[in-house]
Amino acid sequence: MRGNYVGVVGLGMMGVAIAAAHLRVGVPVLLYDISSSILDSVLERIEVELNSQGLTLDASLVVCTNQLADIAKLPVIIETVTEKLRVKQRLYSELQKESAELGVESLIFSNTSTISITKLAEIFDVGWRSRFCGLHFFHPVRQRSLVEIIAGKDTVKSTIEAAKQHAYRIEKQPIEVKDCPGFLVNRILHGYLSAALELFESGVAISRIEQAAVKFGMKMGPFRIMDEIGLDVVLQAGWVLQKAFPNRVSNSPTLLKLVEARSLGRKTGRGFMTYKSKNAWNEMDNEIGNEGNDRINPDIENYQSLININNEISDNQIIKRLLEKMRAEAIDCYEDGVIDNIAIADIASIQALGFPESIGGITQYKFD
Repeated sequence: MRGNYVGVVGLGMMGVAIAAAHLRVGVPVLLYDISSSILDSVLERIEVELNSQGLTLDASLVVCTNQLADIAKLPVIIETVTEKLRVKQRLYSELQKESAELGVESLIFSNTSTISITKLAEIFDVGWRSRFCGLHFFHPVRQRSLVEIIAGKDTVKSTIEAAKQHAYRIEKQPIEVKDCPGFLVNRILHGYLSAALELFESGVAISRIEQAAVKFGMKMGPFRIMDEIGLDVVLQAGWVLQKAFPNRVSNSPTLLKLVEARSLGRKTGRGFMTYKSKNAWNEMDNEIGNEGNDRINPDIENYQSLININNEISDNQIIKRLLEKMRAEAIDCYEDGVIDNIAIADIASIQALGFPESIGGITQYKFD
């Protein structure tokens, strides 16, 4: 029976959303986490996620375990643990050992958002490296139809084809991108987020940046996106990208201060904003002051009071600053060979990042 199950390893926000993406189309899941408290609450969290889509949970399609040997029996395993090389590789080493003892040759797909697939695969023996690739989902999984598929140096074509077929099975659109830190979508996204942080640190109020972005047509403003992802995750991704692209990427002192204060976004109740609701990615609270999105974090307001406030900048100038970095990164990805057609960047910006479809994609936007 378990041969029909898909294993999901790591049950944070993304793990829950990925599990729900399978359940909504009737694919049974075997869920693994080392934390008993996480396992105890995971069905309730999945139910909330499915309810937000107007669906109900069929608990008969879910099995939970804290035994890695249970996961190692499965033909397809999706890993979505914390975005740290050592943590992922420690898991892979244990999984490979369990599978060897069972004589199982699983496919393993990593939901890593920034770490090179080839680098991650170094812990595996040759056989495992051939059956390992990236399968990168996007926040919020229920609303983003795209997934990135990334081959490592030793990934075989049959593994990539299996990953594509798995994406179609759960009604996602796969795109193939070259293995590099950040791949395609997160490099474009980081341009959006870093531009927003630079605007804030130059004295532009968060509320103005958020409102300008949403009015332009973005599904969410950049600070809401960071709060939903988790500021610790955003910071970690920024470090990976900065190491890979030191001339193009810099980290924000504001982001570091918030992470040090454990103001990590929605999951801790405060980040750039404060939150009453734990219902992540609720687009009904896009406007500051609505429902779960209560107000700007007062710590942020105190920090910005030390900066010369910039009230001269127009909404059009704010949008230009936000989009210039996104567009530049999309073009760099094409020129770097991450994608072989610039149109893929346009598709990704719409389907993975919530860019306005009416414009046709980030490279189609015409600056004044």
